[in-house]
Amino acid sequence: MKRHLLAACFAVLSIVPAAAADMPLKAAPMPAVRPIYDWSGFYLGLNVGGAWNDTRDDVSPTGCFLTSVTCGGGTVLNHLRSDSVRLSGTGFTGGGQAGYNWQISNFVAGVEADINFLGINDSNFVNRPLAAPLTGNFIHSETDKLQWFGTVRGRTGLTVTPSLLLYATGGLAFGQVKSVSSVSFTTTRDTYAGTLDDTRVGWTVGGGGEWMIAPQWSIKAEYLFVDLGKAGYTQACTNLPFCGSPPQVSPGASYQTDLRVRENIARLGVNYHFGAH
Repeated sequence: MKRHLLAACFAVLSIVPAAAADMPLKAAPMPAVRPIYDWSGFYLGLNVGGAWNDTRDDVSPTGCFLTSVTCGGGTVLNHLRSDSVRLSGTGFTGGGQAGYNWQISNFVAGVEADINFLGINDSNFVNRPLAAPLTGNFIHSETDKLQWFGTVRGRTGLTVTPSLLLYATGGLAFGQVKSVSSVSFTTTRDTYAGTLDDTRVGWTVGGGGEWMIAPQWSIKAEYLFVDLGKAGYTQACTNLPFCGSPPQVSPGASYQTDLRVRENIARLGVNYHFGAH
């Protein structure tokens, strides 16, 4: 009996390894391979976004209007006939950009230029009573437009993942500034008007992030602060008979408007990379 039992056990033990050898082996799953992107090369793209104005507007006499006292020009002794306001209107912006990147390890440097429509159309209106020794009301109306701007900037950043680039940017900015201003007084009836239409040059700084969503295609989000410097122009008298009537108006009186033009830009963009893969 024991002999038969031992024989059966040996038979089972000899069959199990053979059966195991005949079973198909299932290979372990391979880990997913993440694509490695090269940011080097030329790219072209488009952008859209919003802009909000941060321009300071100061309007003041160029001389002394109170001829009965000794005084100089500016706002110190003519504050009743002066005005200062910060313009903060918003508008749409959109345009195109082109650039080139160099990549070493996870460090990316490049240059980018863009040209954009800028729909800032901001205005200010003041009508306030004057105080003694002046009489009547001070009325100031102004409209400022920024219709386009462009930049030429350097970009430096790091790829925090192979497909995500975070960067800082800064450089040259330029754009068109238009302004129309008028000042008038109800009692003395002297009125002053002037215009500005100029291309200004300044600087810009900002930053953003760019994500390679597919070989050769990326999307970006970006913020820029644009400062186009100080622009000034004179408003001459437009009704001469009333611009030299002492004691409230001195002969040859005029006005000066000074603008400190600054814009905030927030935008999204898409780029096609000719060399990336």
